[in-house]
Amino acid sequence: MHTIMIVIGLFGAVIIRCARSPQGLSYTQRWQQTLFYFLFPPLLLLMTAMAVFCMGTQGRMLGLETGYWSYGLTLGFLGSAIAVLCWQFDQGARSSRKLSQYPTTSISDSIAHILPTSLPYSAQIGGWNSKLVISEGLFSLLDSAHLNAVIAHEKAHLYYRDTFWFFWLGWLYRITAWLPNSAALWEELLLLRELRADWKATQTVDSLLLAESLITVVNYTVQYPQVGCAALSCTANKSRLEERIEALINEEEVVAPPVVTLGKELVWALTPLITMPWHQC
Repeated sequence: MHTIMIVIGLFGAVIIRCARSPQGLSYTQRWQQTLFYFLFPPLLLLMTAMAVFCMGTQGRMLGLETGYWSYGLTLGFLGSAIAVLCWQFDQGARSSRKLSQYPTTSISDSIAHILPTSLPYSAQIGGWNSKLVISEGLFSLLDSAHLNAVIAHEKAHLYYRDTFWFFWLGWLYRITAWLPNSAALWEELLLLRELRADWKATQTVDSLLLAESLITVVNYTVQYPQVGCAALSCTANKSRLEERIEALINEEEVVAPPVVTLGKELVWALTPLITMPWHQC
């Protein structure tokens, strides 16, 4: 019976991922749809695995025998998920320790760590209370007005706690990267994150200054940490850069959907846990 549950969970995850249709949506609708299709399948698989794990290898369910094969498969999935999470925590800890070695400076009412590289780069790195990182190259490349625009963008990432939330989203992405459309949904979330930070920044700085700064920075190739990082130039390939520039010029509002609205849709991912009372030892 547990094998049937696992097959149903996998089938449901794949079907939901393949049902996505992103055309003709507003930014809020894109946030809502992308988050749902990104989050629901991994959560469904995790809840299915947790239900099977809690029920164990002994007993019957709806008259059908349980077994070791499905339980072993569940343990493998949960074990790999925990291993990936531990690896991400380790990467984040390494980044934080390395970041503390860099000197700091005060700029635009913010404390920034100075990265000793000639490449122009800025980012928020860390968890809930992320830290601002700016390279020496960015100081030499941008004047004070454009630099303030970049810092306003990074402050927006801190305001939305993007490094914290995308740490967990990145974990779900890594453990279910094999599902259909995982890469496309992840890239869409990264783009929407940057669009939202751009929009928030324009509440305090001129949108054209931010657009000019963005174009200047993305002309360079910058290597940045993959865990706990939100950077101005993130996902800035040609088509996505054009979308960000157009949104800045048109001053389009980019906001995420209310958490309550999204939660009502995701609660169905808990369905596998409801089957646990039907398990008999």
